[in-house]
Amino acid sequence: MTESQTPAANVIEAERLGYVEYEIDIERVLRTDLPGVLDRVPIAPLTPEAVNAIPAGAKGAYVLFENGHPVYAGKTDTRHGFRDRLGRHAFTIQHRQNLDPSTIGFKAIRILVFSNFDVEAILIDALRKADKSALRWNDSGFGSNDPGHNRERQEPAGFDVERPIDIDRSLGLPSATHALLDLLIMLKDGLPFTLRYQTDQLPGKKRPEHYRTGHADQRAAAPVAVEESDTLRSILTKALAVLPAGWRVTVFPDRVILYAETEPYPYAREYIPA
Repeated sequence: MTESQTPAANVIEAERLGYVEYEIDIERVLRTDLPGVLDRVPIAPLTPEAVNAIPAGAKGAYVLFENGHPVYAGKTDTRHGFRDRLGRHAFTIQHRQNLDPSTIGFKAIRILVFSNFDVEAILIDALRKADKSALRWNDSGFGSNDPGHNRERQEPAGFDVERPIDIDRSLGLPSATHALLDLLIMLKDGLPFTLRYQTDQLPGKKRPEHYRTGHADQRAAAPVAVEESDTLRSILTKALAVLPAGWRVTVFPDRVILYAETEPYPYAREYIPA
């Protein structure tokens, strides 16, 4: 019996009568069946409600869609299931220019023999063979982690250039007065993109203080009054007004930083104050 006669298995006949070795070619089964399974799954909106409806701990492969068109294929791993990975995507697509979150949906496939097979590559190959324009977000930097300070000179990812963050949307925060550092912590923890701000560099320490400790200038600053209509731009402008001279906001395609510095960055979109 040959492999061509058994497309889902490898059968090796032994010389000894009555004995055979049989190995299922699961990767070939996945390549054959997975695209069809994906086609039959309805697209769900990429919302917390839809993501949390997935069974806890489920993992496998998924595809994101924009207006019904596949734009990104990914997979989860042993640490991060669908809820974690898709929830992060649902959060990070908020507050982007040229991107309406209501147009983004997903399909997720739990694969019980998942861990030993590159189902992401199988899906990418199948979707791109069917449509050369599919999966534009793959290899574009979508979903990558923040690189950290002192790396702002790196060229931004293509996804972030095409869909930069929007700092002019109302954040809808309740009207209240906050200590500046408390306000910065709240923004950093709540924004769907990275906000980084300077913290103290204490003598003898290799790393700056944790962001919740902040900087002496931030801790000593006057309180900031926030209105429900405030945007990130207006809030950070208020922050600059209570900080000493020399502090500046720099807006990049994917993040915002607040530092006491004057150096230019090649990929900055704007500086506040200009």
